[in-house]
Amino acid sequence: MLNNLYLVVFDAIFLIIAILIVYMYKRENETWEITGVKDVYRGTILGILFSSIMSVGGINIKLTFGMLLLIPLTLLMTSVNPKWGCYSYVIPFTYFLGEVLETFGYNITWFNLPYNQFIVLIGFLHLIEGILVMRYGSENTKEVPIFNGKNITKGYMMKKFWPIPLIIFSTDAMPIYAILGYMDIGYDPQNKTGQMGKIILVYGLFIILLGILTQKQLMPLNLALLIMPIGHELMFLVNYIPFRKKVKL
Repeated sequence: MLNNLYLVVFDAIFLIIAILIVYMYKRENETWEITGVKDVYRGTILGILFSSIMSVGGINIKLTFGMLLLIPLTLLMTSVNPKWGCYSYVIPFTYFLGEVLETFGYNITWFNLPYNQFIVLIGFLHLIEGILVMRYGSENTKEVPIFNGKNITKGYMMKKFWPIPLIIFSTDAMPIYAILGYMDIGYDPQNKTGQMGKIILVYGLFIILLGILTQKQLMPLNLALLIMPIGHELMFLVNYIPFRKKVKL
């Protein structure tokens, strides 16, 4: 783990990501730079820790040229709806797009990705996000106006970013990173992030279970990939309902 930490910290791409995150915090508030540095540290440590656990568990993804297909697909889906940039949507979309093309006789090898392992990876990423949101999601909140249906009241916006090293990818070229982002609004930031963090964590555990079931061939891959975005939408629904009730009051 220490060797992986050394490789990440002294990687130029990691430094660029770290500077970018600190800059985004500073742009929100001049006094938030230290929190930005802390979140870089927090995400890095948890990313390496959970990546090491996955590696020990036999989850190692060989980086292939076909995986570059995920970059434009992610950008495309993000441009349509930012939440669709999450791999809970991108990976199922990629799989079913490949299946549709194959139905019409276009067997494109780029779509032959290790979907079982990606499911587990997505679960672990949400596990990490849930922990970070529960512990640190309510830091540096920003007052924002919220319309409650009758009047404009004072609420709070939570916005956080964490870089996550993905050392489970087998590559000699460079480490691979993900950036987890969390943004929400509410009246009680600490309570809101505590509840939402638990929801994200439970979702992550559920997705890991789906990945294990598909690897053991106890569940069809297409069913697991269909459940994944549906579950993600349910997270938004569960997060929205209490806020909606609060607004009606």
